Amino acid sequence: MSQFLTYSPGQVATIYLSVLNADGYYTDGYYDGYTIDGYSVPVIHRVVQPDLTLMDGYPSPMTKFDLGIFYGSVSIPSGASAVGSYYVDVRYRDDFGRLKIESVILQINAPYGIYSVTTS
Repeated sequence: MSQFLTYSPGQVATIYLSVLNADGYYTDGYYDGYTIDGYSVPVIHRVVQPDLTLMDGYPSPMTKFDLGIFYGSVSIPSGASAVGSYYVDVRYRDDFGRLKIESVILQINAPYGIYSVTTS
């Protein structure tokens, strides 16, 4: 299941991840090789931009907020070229070591309508 979030160009999009065990209780997920303060955490694995290229700076570890709750951010570029859909791929491992993937769609809209260029 994907999350759909709406932002404007130039904003920082915050992504949240809840990790639950088989019984539905919060648990810490982890991802191989990304450690913060001695804990392995989920990662934002990649961000696909509207022109289908990968955004630089990923994979990037998420930050632990509390047991089973993590967050990370994506800085949206400014300008008309930033408008469109971004695919964010979040990965972690569950209690059994199985790879889990969560997807987030960032819909970037022009803040005051359509961007345009005019000449006089």
